Amino acid sequence: MATQSVSSTWHVLGAGAIGGWLACELQASDCPVTLLHYRDTEPTRRLTLSKAASTASQPAQTSFTFEQESVTQASAITALLVCTKAWATEDAVRSVAHRLSDNTQVVLLGNGMGLAERVLPLIGDAALVLGSTTAGCLRSDRNTLHLSSSGTTYLGPYQDDSTPPMWLPLWQRSLTRCHWQADIRSILLAKTAVNAVINPLTAIHQVKNGALLQSELLSSTEATITEVQSLLTAAGETAIAKALPSQVKDICLATAQNDSSMKVDLARGNPTEVEWILGWLLKHLLSKPPATPVLQALYEEIQSTEKVRRSAS
Repeated sequence: MATQSVSSTWHVLGAGAIGGWLACELQASDCPVTLLHYRDTEPTRRLTLSKAASTASQPAQTSFTFEQESVTQASAITALLVCTKAWATEDAVRSVAHRLSDNTQVVLLGNGMGLAERVLPLIGDAALVLGSTTAGCLRSDRNTLHLSSSGTTYLGPYQDDSTPPMWLPLWQRSLTRCHWQADIRSILLAKTAVNAVINPLTAIHQVKNGALLQSELLSSTEATITEVQSLLTAAGETAIAKALPSQVKDICLATAQNDSSMKVDLARGNPTEVEWILGWLLKHLLSKPPATPVLQALYEEIQSTEKVRRSAS
């Protein structure tokens, strides 16, 4: 894996909830961070990060000021963190491809599967690291972030390479729990499987995550889990399949009052990530998948509803 100085500036593409949170945590560890934008005319951007603390009556709140650059600039990028929505990732990386080189490290941290294969042809000889996080972070407005849980962040190589990058200790100082995972695909697949249950159901029924364990929706939740398990088992991913019911339950309990990103996107008439979550499992995990009528119906309903609401908005 190509090396990269620990003192290099990290450029963040997609400073939403998770991207903004990571930018704040890296800057708090004295790492230079620059936010990339398409149209913003301001040279700097200020983000306020609130952290829930069980020992305090009010969340700890810290503000950070970041330099901003247009994606169209010509200066080289040596460390790029991509945290865009799945549907926007390919175009986002293409917009900065001219700034990448064989000395660049690209960290792709998003929801779903299949993104790396889309991005790889765009980044030339740059090194690609994939990431996943269980952190819970919401935006109340463009510049205000609320971290409910720092969770665990996993990073790993797209291709077989067990050597951690030189910058990993910086990330591990910045984040409460950050691990290098040589088999990052298993982490990504397990998260995709959980999201394939929680996100479409909460989006279609427009309920919070905890409602999936209530009597009204429990049978639908269980049927969805069963069909995701059948896909995983047929693909030889038996460990992920076996763990899925308890993982869905744990996440629904831990985030009972949270709204899934797909629920929010669908309600707002925004594009959803269904194609990279449920669509990927149905179309790309197996060449000949078993019958999954429940999942197919969920997938088609999300697509249909998304099309109608986007047209209306």
